[in-house]
Amino acid sequence: MTTTKWTLTVLSALVLTACGGGDDSSGSAGNGGSAGGNIPQITLNTVTSNWCGIETPKAGVDVFVHNNAGELIAEYITDSNGALTADWPSNAKHLTLTANNQSYYKDQPTLTVISHVDVEAGDQGVKHFWDDNDRTGCDCKNVEFPVQSLIADAPDSKLYLGGSSYELTPFSSSPTVEWCDGAGPIDVQLVAADGQSSLGGSIDLTNKTEYTLSLTDFTHEGVAVDYVNPYDARILYARSFEGWTNYSQDDLVFVYPTLTNSSYVWPARMGQEHVGNVTADSYSSARHRVASDGTTSPIMMWDPANGYSDAVYALFNEIATGKAPYQYDFTGVSNVALTHMSLFGDLDNGDAEWVIWGGASGSMPDLKLPTALDAKFDSLYSARLQIGVRGYGSEKPLSEWRKLLVERSRLGERGTSALDSETNYMRLSFDF
Repeated sequence: MTTTKWTLTVLSALVLTACGGGDDSSGSAGNGGSAGGNIPQITLNTVTSNWCGIETPKAGVDVFVHNNAGELIAEYITDSNGALTADWPSNAKHLTLTANNQSYYKDQPTLTVISHVDVEAGDQGVKHFWDDNDRTGCDCKNVEFPVQSLIADAPDSKLYLGGSSYELTPFSSSPTVEWCDGAGPIDVQLVAADGQSSLGGSIDLTNKTEYTLSLTDFTHEGVAVDYVNPYDARILYARSFEGWTNYSQDDLVFVYPTLTNSSYVWPARMGQEHVGNVTADSYSSARHRVASDGTTSPIMMWDPANGYSDAVYALFNEIATGKAPYQYDFTGVSNVALTHMSLFGDLDNGDAEWVIWGGASGSMPDLKLPTALDAKFDSLYSARLQIGVRGYGSEKPLSEWRKLLVERSRLGERGTSALDSETNYMRLSFDF
C-alpha cells in the first residue's frame, strides 16, 4: 500500500477530510555491486538478535531505493553475511528495508518495513531485527533462588533479579526466573525496607539451576538518583545499558557506579490528547545519563499540548490534500531530531508494521512498495497509526543525526555514544 493510500485511510477513519490515494509503481531492479566509475554507493549490515540478545547476520533482507517522488528505482538484498554494498543512483533519495521479525508471544511473524527519507550515500550502519523464538547459544533454564536466609537478614526489603522485583516478607516463597547463560551474569539488587538505600551485585549462573542468595552477594552500594519523579509520570526507572533495572512510582531509584558506568534514569507518562475531533493516546518519556554521584542533567519531558498535537493535525491536513510530497514541521515542539509515522495491524498470517523515519521537518513522499508487499498493507485490519518525535538534547541537521546514529549502531559497547547522554521521545497513537 502506498503511503498515500494508508495515510488517507487513517484520515478518513479519523473523520478528517480525505480524498483518493496514489497508484503503485515499480522501477528497475538491481542486484547490488558497482556499475563502475564514480557512482556513489551505500553500505549496511543487517543482524538478528535472538531470545538472549545474541546477534547473528541476517541474510536475505530486501532493500529498496526510491527516487524523490517515492518510486522504486533499485532493489537489492543483503548477502549471507547480512551485508550490502550497492550503487546509490544519482536520483536516489529514500531507502526502505523489509524482513520478518518474530516475537516470543506470537505464533506468526511480524512483517516489518522500515523506510528512511532524505538519505545520503555512504554507510547506513547496522539495521537490527529480532527473533525471540531463536534460542541458539542461549542455554536457558529455570533458576530457583532460595531467599529465607536473605529475608532473615534484610526483612521487608525488595529484591530485584534482572528486571523483576520481589517483596521479601516472612511468607515469601523462593522466586524462580528463567535465565540464559548466553545472556551473561544476572544482576541482583536489594532495596532496603525504608527505600532509602540499596545494594547490588552480579552473579554467574552458568550450569546452575538453584542459587541461595545471601547478603554477601550484594557487594556494590547503590547511589540514589538525584531526580524527583514528576507527579504525572507513570513510573520512574533507573537502568543500565547492560540490562539491570529498578523502578518506583514515589520512592528513590538507584544506580551502581562501581558495577557499571552506563546508568540512566527514565521517567515516562501516558495520557490522552485531542487532535482535531478525535482523541489520541499520548506517551512521552525522557532518558538521561546518571553520573556516579547520582546527578543528571535537568529533565523536562515533552508535552503534546505544547504545539505537538497542532503539528500532527497540520500534517493530517497536508496528507488530506492527496498531493505528495506532504510537508511536516515539528521544529516548534522542541529540539526534535527525528520523526516517524508508523502503521501497524493484523494480517491473516501474522501482523505487519511500516515505519517511515524523517527529520524534524521536511517532505514526506508517497513511497511505493512492490505489488506483493503493497497488498499485505492493503489487507491490514485492527490497524493503528502512531506519529512520534525523538530528540537528543541539541539541534543538528538530519544528515548529522544520521551519521551519529550510524556510528552508534557500529559501537561494540552500548551506552558509549554521545546520543546516549540525553534523549526525549513523544508519540500520539490513533485506532482506526
